[in-house]
Amino acid sequence: MPLSRQLVLSLFSIFLALFIGAVWISVSNTKNFIEQQLTSHAQDTATSLGMSITPYIGDEDMPLIETMVNAIFDRGYYSAMVLKDADGKVILERRTPVSLEQVPSWFIKLFPLSPPVRVTELNDGWTMAGQLSVQSNPGIGYGQLWDNAVDSFQLILSLFLVGLVLVWLLVRMVTIPIMAVVKQAEAISQQKFDRVELKPKTLELRIIVDAINLMSERLSDLFGRLTNQAERYRDFAYSDELTKVGNRRAFDLAFEQILSDADHQTSSFLMFVRLSSLNQVNRNIGFLEGDAYIRTVSDLLTEHLNKQDIDFTLYRLNGADFALIIEGIDEVICLDLCQQLIDKCNAIEKSEYESGTAHIAAGSFNYGDHKKAILEQVDSALTQANFTPLKWQAVDKLQTVKSNETWREKIKALLDKDTADFIAQPIRSFSGDEIYQEWFARFPEPDSKQYISMAELIPAIIRLDFYQKLDELLVRCAFKKLSNQSGKVGLNISRLSLLKPSFQNWFVTQLTQLGAQCSHLVLEIPERCLFSDTNNFLSFIVKVQNLGVKITIERFGAQIASVTHLRAIKPDYLKLDGRFTKNIHIEKDNQLFVHSLVNIAHGLKIKVIAEKIETEEEATTLQAMNVDYIQGYLVGKPESITC
Repeated sequence: MPLSRQLVLSLFSIFLALFIGAVWISVSNTKNFIEQQLTSHAQDTATSLGMSITPYIGDEDMPLIETMVNAIFDRGYYSAMVLKDADGKVILERRTPVSLEQVPSWFIKLFPLSPPVRVTELNDGWTMAGQLSVQSNPGIGYGQLWDNAVDSFQLILSLFLVGLVLVWLLVRMVTIPIMAVVKQAEAISQQKFDRVELKPKTLELRIIVDAINLMSERLSDLFGRLTNQAERYRDFAYSDELTKVGNRRAFDLAFEQILSDADHQTSSFLMFVRLSSLNQVNRNIGFLEGDAYIRTVSDLLTEHLNKQDIDFTLYRLNGADFALIIEGIDEVICLDLCQQLIDKCNAIEKSEYESGTAHIAAGSFNYGDHKKAILEQVDSALTQANFTPLKWQAVDKLQTVKSNETWREKIKALLDKDTADFIAQPIRSFSGDEIYQEWFARFPEPDSKQYISMAELIPAIIRLDFYQKLDELLVRCAFKKLSNQSGKVGLNISRLSLLKPSFQNWFVTQLTQLGAQCSHLVLEIPERCLFSDTNNFLSFIVKVQNLGVKITIERFGAQIASVTHLRAIKPDYLKLDGRFTKNIHIEKDNQLFVHSLVNIAHGLKIKVIAEKIETEEEATTLQAMNVDYIQGYLVGKPESITC
């Protein structure tokens, strides 16, 4: 029960007892006073009337005596008058019933009046002539007592209500700052470091509010410094100081991770961009102008690529060379992108750039390719690009493309078939307990037992705008299978679909129909979703979480700025990007960076998953760094699931 309610009920009980006691005492005192008045009234009447009728006792003046008695009795203040002679014989008696029409019977039973009979002796000289007894009418006393009780009740009730209002105001004045402090403490536990703006007038409460505000400020500063520290670690180890894009070390980690990732099924391309005139600018104008040249091209590349809605990462390899890793596009888009980038570079060309602004080379790569061979092929194409009119050159195998019409027919056939297969890989704790299984989709080739290459399919569905329909198909198939699962299942949905309002509405509807099974679902969200239309996406995530779905942010760490969005989204799990966990037992810089990310996540009460774990050394190192769960061939290989 809230403190405010306890205080109000306690004080109400006290006030109610005081109220009842005050009314009872007031009525009881009035009752005693009225009984005394009735007694005195009866005694006075008996004495005065007895003295008046004494001279006529024994004579033949009974009519006169009766007239005098009736004159007094008929006033209505008496219930009985009895006149007796010297022998005790009743010679005159008057009685009237008690009238209590205006007084409730319960009140009479609760406060009974018993007016006594007062007797006076009638003496004729030295001789007793008779005896007169008088009893007052209690009906009049009850009326007075009832009227007094009503007036007292109304007065005391008014004071009682006024007191309750004052008590409520007092309790509110005390509890409002207390509740504000309680809410702030709850917010702090959820890493929301706001201030309590209310300043109570009570000194003790003001001290508490100031203390909680000070604690909130210090925790906010601590969390901010922890986040900044992680960002500095990342920048120091993986960022180019001049352009703020990834450096050569970051490129090597990302490139090697993709080449060794058996689950990586999207089409990937490597581009080299070389600043054709950097050496001449440095020699003829100076290094400051050369640095400006580098920053201009870096900003140009980043700005243009951000507008293309593609998954890319830009790196600076050395003085004049940049590298681009692009995922989820096909060869046609890659060739077109090369031309677009060259056009942008040509647009900023200056007379100082004697050899032109830049030249570009591109080549595709897939899981299992040799890093050295790919780099040599693209570097060779880059050398050729400098001598071609287009200023860009592609590795020869980029020309082997399938027509859009062929892909459109194949995708429509998949959608018409309305089925998909899944392979599942477990995510486990270090003690071996399974947390959930991540499901990866795959589609069979028409009229074949083989599966379509996802590296070719994903770029095609994006290019031909089938990604939402395909994701809807995957969701439907997964939900059918989910009904037979006892454990939790992680489901991947493309970033493009997740950010589309029409898909969001459809997905929430499907979850509503799924009902209680939502608690078995874990939605895996790419980290890049945190940077697109945050308010709308946050609203969607809240709806999903309210239905019981768990949230995982996957490939986390590539963009450390996404930490600022975690407090709003409050995911259940963070899945570290595989590039930072691969060979972590020998990568000291990665250990420092991952350790800082784990501390941030645990500070937000988020569990951390490390993926692509294949050796005991990697697992042991991650366990020592307080990572919660691991995924990879070390704990379980993907197994087929039929939808």
